Amino acid sequence: MTPDTTLKALAAIRRGLFLISTPMVFLSFALPLRARELGASALEIGGLFSIFTAALLVLRPLVGIGLDRFGRRWFFVAALAFYIVTNGIFALSEDLASLYFGRLVQGVGLALLLITTDTMTADLTTAESRAAALGRNVESQGRGGMAGAFLGFTLVGVVPVHAWQLTFSSFALVAAVAVAFAIRTVPETTEPTVRARFTWRFEVPPQQERLLLVIFIAAFATSLIQPLYLIYLQDRFGVELRVLAFAFLPVGIVYAVLPSRLGALAQRLGRSRSMASGWLLTGTLYLALPHMPGLAAIALGFTISAVGIIMADIARNAWVADMSTAETTGRSYGVVELAAGVGATIGPLVGGLIYDVLGKDLVFYTNGVIMWLAAILVMLYVAKPEDGKTSG
Repeated sequence: MTPDTTLKALAAIRRGLFLISTPMVFLSFALPLRARELGASALEIGGLFSIFTAALLVLRPLVGIGLDRFGRRWFFVAALAFYIVTNGIFALSEDLASLYFGRLVQGVGLALLLITTDTMTADLTTAESRAAALGRNVESQGRGGMAGAFLGFTLVGVVPVHAWQLTFSSFALVAAVAVAFAIRTVPETTEPTVRARFTWRFEVPPQQERLLLVIFIAAFATSLIQPLYLIYLQDRFGVELRVLAFAFLPVGIVYAVLPSRLGALAQRLGRSRSMASGWLLTGTLYLALPHMPGLAAIALGFTISAVGIIMADIARNAWVADMSTAETTGRSYGVVELAAGVGATIGPLVGGLIYDVLGKDLVFYTNGVIMWLAAILVMLYVAKPEDGKTSG
């Protein structure tokens, strides 16, 4: 591709990400609380997140093979189409079983979307520009999520009884627009000659094997609290959904504004140092969170921790592409996301058990210690001496 067509392709991908990400922020707030309204325990709420990541776990390696064998474009379109179905299921859901089914279908869509998007971006960028480009993808998702959250929470305020159904019906329509847009504008990003060189033989490089373990540990730690932090805050402060949403508005702003800048920073720091710095920052804040005196302080802590998470994720995804060839990029992402999926599937269940049985604060302490462990391991176990100077 020429530089001009490359920029147009990246822009088209990001527009698709913007449209399909509209449920992202609203769902993260509303799903645990909706499940609780339907009588779910902390363990059952954790199950909503585990069934989602279980779908990712099964499909990601297969998606990676398909991307390398058949190309990228139609996988991207299919991912967007699954979100029409997902949002339709949520719009019609009236019990916990339908929420579980919606999360399963959403997991299928996300399994297609994330690996495909990262692989297409790797196709269109160099090692020097990759982290910033991946950051701009995250920005597009963050902005879409903020737009969807504005719609969802407006409806919660205006028609609270029907807000859930109306919001997800609207998201389904937006997903349909995204599919039509992608079919018209998103190109194939891999050359036919690259697909023709596909072979079933695929070996994970030794450095990437070590990275898999660290990614598993970090994903497990992050997912311990993902389904529970809103429940924790509601239990602790007794505030409504709209108050929590307003308190976490800065997190959404971080995702909408900073990822491209954090990607550029990660490019300068190097991959391993960026991951370690991000996880250390996040782990420290989660350790401190139970001792923070009020909702405003906790919201600030989550906002700063989002910076660490974004920087670590961007560096990780750029590093995977650095370790791959054009013929194996999809499978490399598939294997790495498999490791993350295993951790993210186990984490919510373990977190739910800790929350219900051992104590609410302990979930955050466990997360912080394990995040620190991941940060130490990525520097001592994965990084090479030359990483800080080149691809990190």
